[in-house]
Parts: sequence; C-alpha cells; structure tokens
Amino acid sequence: VVAVDVVDDPWRDLVRRPLGGASSSSSSGPFAFVPPIVLVALVGGACAGGAMACTRDAEPPSLPVKTALVAAGFLAAVAWLDLLASETVAVLESLGAASGLSSAVLGCTLLAWGNCIGDLVADTAVAKSNAKAAVASVFNSPLFSQILSLGAPVAYYTSRHGALPIHIDHEAVLSFAGVAASLATTSIVVTRNNYVIPRSYAFALFAMYALYVILSLVVSLQRHRP
Repeated sequence: VVAVDVVDDPWRDLVRRPLGGASSSSSSGPFAFVPPIVLVALVGGACAGGAMACTRDAEPPSLPVKTALVAAGFLAAVAWLDLLASETVAVLESLGAASGLSSAVLGCTLLAWGNCIGDLVADTAVAKSNAKAAVASVFNSPLFSQILSLGAPVAYYTSRHGALPIHIDHEAVLSFAGVAASLATTSIVVTRNNYVIPRSYAFALFAMYALYVILSLVVSLQRHRP
C-alpha cells in the first residue's frame, strides 16, 4: 500500500468547507456555516429561473438577455475547463508520487500534459467547426495566458517592490529554444506552402516535440542527480 499526500484542492474546499471555517467560535454572520457549494447552487438556480422568465420558446431573446446568456455560458465553460485541468494535474501528481517518479520527470511529461488538457479540449471543439479559428486559438491562447498570468503578477510586484530578480536555468533556455524553433519552422512552412499547412508537417511537429521532451528529461535528470 502506498500512501499519497494529495495537495489541497480549492474545488474540494468549495464543496466541503463552510464559509466560517472549521471553528464555530471564529464564525459570524448568517451564512457562516453554509457550504459555499450550497450558495453557488442557490445563485445558479436563481440565474436559471431568471433566464426562464426572460425567454420564450417561440421567439429569440432580446439583445441584453442574449448577451447575458452568452457571458454566462462562457464563464461556465471556463470554470469547467479549469476544473478538468486542475483535477487532471492532481491525479497525475498522485500517480507520480505513488510510482516514485521524480519531480523533474513529472514536470516535463505528465504535469505538462495535464496542464494543457483545457486547451486541448477547447481547441479540439473549435477545430470541429472552424479549422482556421482553431489554428488561431492554438497560438493566441498561450499568448494570452502568458500575458495575463505572468505579466499581471510581475507588473504588480515590480510596482510595489522594484525589479524582480530571476534565475534562468537550463530547462528554461531549452524551453525557449523549443518554442522559438517551433514558431520559426511553422512560419517558414506555412509561407512556402501558400499559407496551407500540409499534413506531413503535423508529424514533423510531433517529432520536434519528442526531441524536446527527451532533451528536457536528460537536462532535468542531470540537474537533479544526487
């Protein structure tokens, strides 16, 4: 039997933990002991009731109602994709801890794949309806993620504490080189083929990624060797 210490999951806390915490003496307010999932269900039920009251089967909804429904659907899709990615990463961490894999191997393989589950599901769904939109999403989604998740915290930190010192290790340099090589080859292939991506180039990308994973594993294992 292998005991695995699972990392705290905010979704699990959302379902189980009351708003007031575990201690009744430190809790206050009328919703102190109500689990957040109950409040979420109440708010969702109220929104569903409002949608039913503001729409009719025989006619399309008005523009404000349609905009609200689209926004709610978008937020729900983002929440489900985030939940799927978080749970996948948690399961992969548990499997890695149970099998004894090092953090270097997990970071280069399983955790990296689990972290991209959300993008994979979204891009696959988009590709079924519009291939050009799927290609654009493949490049714009990581760009937006990096700008938002990396740029905003760095801007906040530097505005309060000044310059942020960082250390770029060999894995980061290899990752930068892999991304640069992929983008450069994609630009060349697409341009030379009159902006049509040939099927054979997909296998070239698979080979390029396999080479990157092998090199990244070698570098990581060399750095973490005792």
